[in-house]
Amino acid sequence: MLENPISRAYVRTDNWAISAKIGDDRDAAQWREIKVLDMAAGGMLILTDTPCVIGDEKWFDLLIDPMTPGVRGKIPMMIKGEIKGDRGSRDGLSSFSVAFTDISQSDRIRLDELIRITTQKYRVDAESNMFDR
Repeated sequence: MLENPISRAYVRTDNWAISAKIGDDRDAAQWREIKVLDMAAGGMLILTDTPCVIGDEKWFDLLIDPMTPGVRGKIPMMIKGEIKGDRGSRDGLSSFSVAFTDISQSDRIRLDELIRITTQKYRVDAESNMFDR
């Protein structure tokens, strides 16, 4: 049993291709590219060279490709989030956890459903041993 169990309201995924940018406001004059390491309907883990401080609110311009059969095209989303935690450095960039603070209910539901579909698909694919004879 885990000493410190993890309690999350939403399932996370790191199986998507996401083009992402960060800005100080919705109509930011200057957006900066970031990497999204994983995502849930309630937040995400990002990698950036943009200076961030715990408590900062930032806008995120996302173009999500769930790479799932039956899901056509890429899904654009504009989401506001609060920097919740500094997760250290990776590959010379800073890693931060972000909690979504301004996301439409339909986008939150769509994210949660897509993540559940894709994580279930990858779990089934990983557990499948039909051809392992």
